[in-house]
Amino acid sequence: MNDSVPETPPDRSPGPINLNKHDYELSYSLPTFLKLPHCMGARELSGTRPRSAVRRQGRQTHSVVKKRARTPIRVTAVAATLALLAAACGSSGSSHHEAAPSVENPNGVLRYGVDLTSSFSNDFDPGTLTNDCAFTELSNIYQSVVTQASNFAIGPGAAQSWTVSPDGTTITFHLRPGLVFSNGQPVTSQDIVTSLNHIKKSPTRFSLTEIKSMTAPDPSTLVIQLNSATAGDFLWALGYLDGSVMEPSSIPTASTSPVGSGPYMLKSYQQGSSITITRNPHYWDSKAYPLAGVDFVQVGLGPPAVSALLSGAVDMIGLDPVNYAEVKNNPNIKVVNGQSYDYMLMDLRENRPPFNNEKVRQALEYAINREEINNVVFGGLGEPAYQSFPTWSPAYNKSVGSKYSSYDPPKAKSLLASAGYPNGLSFKFYVFNGDESFVRAATIMQSELAAAGFHAQITEIPANDILPDFFTNKEGDALLSANLTNGPNIGNNYEGAYTPIGFIANALGSVSQVLNPLIVKGESTLNASVVGPLMQEASGIVMQQALEVPIVFQPALIAYNTTRVGGDVKALIGACRSDLQGIYIKK
Repeated sequence: MNDSVPETPPDRSPGPINLNKHDYELSYSLPTFLKLPHCMGARELSGTRPRSAVRRQGRQTHSVVKKRARTPIRVTAVAATLALLAAACGSSGSSHHEAAPSVENPNGVLRYGVDLTSSFSNDFDPGTLTNDCAFTELSNIYQSVVTQASNFAIGPGAAQSWTVSPDGTTITFHLRPGLVFSNGQPVTSQDIVTSLNHIKKSPTRFSLTEIKSMTAPDPSTLVIQLNSATAGDFLWALGYLDGSVMEPSSIPTASTSPVGSGPYMLKSYQQGSSITITRNPHYWDSKAYPLAGVDFVQVGLGPPAVSALLSGAVDMIGLDPVNYAEVKNNPNIKVVNGQSYDYMLMDLRENRPPFNNEKVRQALEYAINREEINNVVFGGLGEPAYQSFPTWSPAYNKSVGSKYSSYDPPKAKSLLASAGYPNGLSFKFYVFNGDESFVRAATIMQSELAAAGFHAQITEIPANDILPDFFTNKEGDALLSANLTNGPNIGNNYEGAYTPIGFIANALGSVSQVLNPLIVKGESTLNASVVGPLMQEASGIVMQQALEVPIVFQPALIAYNTTRVGGDVKALIGACRSDLQGIYIKK
């Protein structure tokens, strides 16, 4: 980093790539010769199983408990090949839709099926809400300071550009000219200061505790000083709920009447039934969002969502992989699958028996058949997780590779015996009961574990009970959970689980003084050439000590009705998100 060039996005090339300021402010992405064509970032599934040569990619349903660092809910291809693929895909690289006016309905409203009962906490205020999955809806109402553009880069938001000091502790943001709230008031740097001061009061927005000071030297400039060199981690957080820009006078009533500067604004809300947003007439880039509005309609997860899509009650859903077979051959339904860091895992309570014993934890790693779970639960569309990072990540540790790839009950039993459990052991296994994939996976795991000497006593609990029951009241020994994508901020993957400030680390007794310095260094930048090796080392330690049990990188599936929906429907980088840019309703 230096004091004149914004934090450069991580590259995936064999060697370092230097982006000048002009390139970065224009694209905030990979250099032109390494840009991925759309068909690589979101491959369409058209009724055939993906070929083994195509790397499988990941997702997670939006209702499972999320592990995100500092919150209690945690939640290389060579240039020549890319050029050929880009030509074959015919991708223009434009973020704007180019639909012919004759097929686009300017008053079209998208009916988006979501499970509001489990993913929305009846609160539109980022500073007081308790369910991170509200980001699905709120990201369209509030413009964040920056945007979480992809798994490999952040992009401009309310801030059009920014610079990071050489020591990684000061970030200077330059706001987008002419940005206006939906009520017509201009967005100023002082408004962002007010917003962040409000949001950081939330116990779940721990990233903002890194703020040492904020100053607004003029209406379009914001300077934030951090307590430590965590600029990379902080920038990624500002693209999430943490960085939502709120109209100051609306903050007292934001829980029910939010005012932001995003492409849409709240029109109506019926608890447990629907959230309707309508076009923001003041949005700076309205052409990028052709939809006149969106109705987020309540549908249950799994079969109810599929039924709603097939019946025409909704136009688009997040598709549970277990239901892929029901739509893959339908000529009017298209499915896109996105690359994601989201992965299913077992969180272990490591501050008491039995999982305070490293050999017991290692035995558990050999007692899970990840291939079976991927094939049976996720239709083979995910990627078995033998460590915390997928094979395409710069943090993937080749030396760890597939250390636990073999389902090996005899080895698990041997490790249990050496740990003092020659007759096996029983443990209480908590599972969220609102997601078919997780319940199904837990049932399969119970059988696999039994053959290896583990007797898992499954307890299904509602999503809203996970925080008080499992984390606060310390009920249960293990939790089937999911770690959500941190995109290029791969250092953040481990912060919540293993550092002294991590909620999960303190709740489960997994603070690691060995991992902490690696994680802290990794959060100073989003440059993959710097943070990648650090997280490779950290991953090796995590898996050697079996501090968690990664299971499957989950496929991020979006299904939509092609007779109603047109434009550029993009796969998501993870759960609890929506990307409405470039989508329209056909006439």
